[in-house]
Amino acid sequence: MLLDLRETVRSSKPIKYTLITLICIPFVLFGIGSYFSGGSAPSVATVNGEEITQPQLDAATQRQRQQLAQLFGGQLPEAFADETALRGQALEQIVTQRVLEETVADQRFAVGDATLGRAIRELPAFQVDGQFDRQTYDLQVRSSGLSVPDFEQSFRDDTALNQFRLGVVDTSFTLPGEAARMNALASQTRTIDAVRFDLDAAKSSVEPSDEAVAAWFEENAASYVFPERVKIEWIELDAATIAAGIDVTDEEAQARYEENRSSYVRPEQREASHILLALDLDADEDEVAEKQAVLDSASERIADGETFATLAAELSEDVGTADSGGSLGVISSDMGMPEFEAAVFALAAEGDVSEPVRTSFGLHLVRLDKIVPEAGKPFDEVREEILENMRSSQAEREFFDLRSELTELVFDESTSLEPAADATGLEVQGSDWLDVDTVADAGPLLSNPAILPAALDPEVREAGNNSELIEVGPRHVVALRVTESEEPRPKTLDDVRDQVIDEIKAEQAGTRLDELAAAALESLETPDVDVAALVADEPLAEALAGETLERQSTVLDGNVVAAIFALPRPTEDTPLTATATLEDGDRVAYALRSVDEPPVAEAASEVDPSAPGGGVLAGADPRLGNVEFEALLGSLRERADVELRN
Repeated sequence: MLLDLRETVRSSKPIKYTLITLICIPFVLFGIGSYFSGGSAPSVATVNGEEITQPQLDAATQRQRQQLAQLFGGQLPEAFADETALRGQALEQIVTQRVLEETVADQRFAVGDATLGRAIRELPAFQVDGQFDRQTYDLQVRSSGLSVPDFEQSFRDDTALNQFRLGVVDTSFTLPGEAARMNALASQTRTIDAVRFDLDAAKSSVEPSDEAVAAWFEENAASYVFPERVKIEWIELDAATIAAGIDVTDEEAQARYEENRSSYVRPEQREASHILLALDLDADEDEVAEKQAVLDSASERIADGETFATLAAELSEDVGTADSGGSLGVISSDMGMPEFEAAVFALAAEGDVSEPVRTSFGLHLVRLDKIVPEAGKPFDEVREEILENMRSSQAEREFFDLRSELTELVFDESTSLEPAADATGLEVQGSDWLDVDTVADAGPLLSNPAILPAALDPEVREAGNNSELIEVGPRHVVALRVTESEEPRPKTLDDVRDQVIDEIKAEQAGTRLDELAAAALESLETPDVDVAALVADEPLAEALAGETLERQSTVLDGNVVAAIFALPRPTEDTPLTATATLEDGDRVAYALRSVDEPPVAEAASEVDPSAPGGGVLAGADPRLGNVEFEALLGSLRERADVELRN
C-alpha cells in the first residue's frame, strides 16, 4: 500500500506541489529555527550536568564521517560505515572535549586580547605578502559561516585549550638515567632453544576418508553457505568517456593558443636606460626647445665617445636612476608611458639611442640596452595539451549537465533505468551474479567498494528502486538497480569438498603438532638438552638451538617474540618454557635460557640515538608528553560525572 502511495505521488505533479505547500506552511508561520533550537532538542548525554543534544551529536558524527572519507580518498570503506560505531566515537569525542573544557576553565587558563590579536595576525590564512590583511581576515571568517566575534571567541577558547595541552606536553622530560636504562632495555637480547613443527608437512600425511568428510560436513553444514547475491544493471556517467568522444579541430586549438598566448609564450622584452629632463605638461615652447637642445648635445657627446651612463649621472633629473646609468630595466606596458615604450621598441639594435621623446614626465633620451627574444612553447609543442584541456573542459560541462538530469530521472522513474538512459544517451549495462566473494573479480567498476553495498540496500534490492547516483571516482557516477537477487543459500558437499578436506587435515595435523610440542616442552625444561638430537628422528620438526633474539627479530612471529621478552629472567637451572601457535599454523615449543643487555649508560651523552627503537634521549620529551596528556584525559574522563542515554 505504501509503495502504491509513493508511486502515485511521484507520478502526479499536482499532488507533489500540494504536499510541498502543506510542508512549507509551518516553516512560514513559525520559522525553521523552531525545529532546531530551544529546549525541544533531545539530550543524548550529560557531562557534569551539562547536556549534549542530538543535533550536536549528529553534527559531530557527520564530521567524523567526512574525516574518515577524506583519509580513504573520498569513499568511506564498508568496514568503517557502521553508523552505531561512528556515533559512539563521535559522542566519546564530545564528552572528552567537554571534560577538557571544564578542566581548562577550572584551572583559569585564559587568553588576553593582546595575545589573541597577535596569534590571529600570525596566521598565514589572514596574511597578504606576509602581512596581516584586515579585509582578507573579514572575508575568510565570513566564508566560514561565523561572525568575527564568534570566530574570535572560538579561537580564544581553542588557544586556551592548547595552552593547557602544551603545559603537559612541553614540560615532560626524561632523566639521563631513565634514558640510559630504556636504551639498555631496548638493546636487550634473549637466547632461546626452540623446536618448530611444520603444519603443512603434517597435513600432507593426513588422508581423511569419504565417511570422515561427509560426517564433518554434516556436523558443520550451517557454516557452509553462499552469501546473498544480486544481478544488477547500471548506467554510467564518466567525464573521461565523454572527453574521449569530443572532437576538437586543430583550428579550434590554434585559436585557443592565440587567445592564451601569454600562457605559452613570453613576448620579446627590452631593457633600456634614459636621461630625463623634467617638463611640465603646460611648459612653453622656449622651455621645451631649451631642454631639447640639451638632449641633442648629449646625443652628439655620445656619438663622440662619451658613455651614456656618465651623461645620465651628469644630466638626468630622474633621481632614482641617474646614479645607476639611467637604467630602467625591463620596459613594460604598465609604466604609463606609451610614447616611451614605442620609442624603445622602435630602436633596431642594442646600444642605439633615440631622438628626444616627450612624455608626461618630460623629455627623455633613450638607449636600448638589451633585447630578450620571444621565448616559450610553439603551438606544435603544446598542441596535444591544448586539445586535451579543451576536451576536458567541454566534457566537464556536459558531465554536470547530464548529472543533474540523471539525478532527477533516476528518482522520478524509480523502477527503471531505461527512461534515464534514453534521455541522456547512456547505455544500460548488465552484470552476472555478484556477491562478497566474487565482486573483487568483477572488473574495475563493479569491484568499487561502493557498488555492492548500494545494490544490497533494501530500498534497491527489495523494493526494486533505482539507487541514488554513486560516486565511483572523480567526475564518475553510476546509477544501478537490481534485476535478480538471491538470499544466502546452503552449499552442498560438492561445493566445499576441498575446503572440508583441508579443514579436517588442519585439525588432525594441529592436534598431532600440539602433542609433539608438549613432548618437546618437557625435554626443553632440562638445562643441557641437545635440541638437534631431540628432533633428529622427527621429520616435522626444525631445531632452533641457541637462537639469539632481538626485539625486532623476525625468526618467530612478532607476538611470540614480544611474549618471550615479557618473561622474567630465568635462573641458571630453571629455564622458562612455553608453546605457541604461529600465524601460519606452525607450532613452536621454546625455552628461555638467558637474558643479556649492554651496561646502562651513566650520562645522557652516552645514549645512542641509533639504538634499536630509535633511542631515547635525556631532556624534554614531547613523545612522552603526548602519552602523559592522553593519560590525563583518560583520568579526567573517569572522574567526570557522565551519563549516556541510549
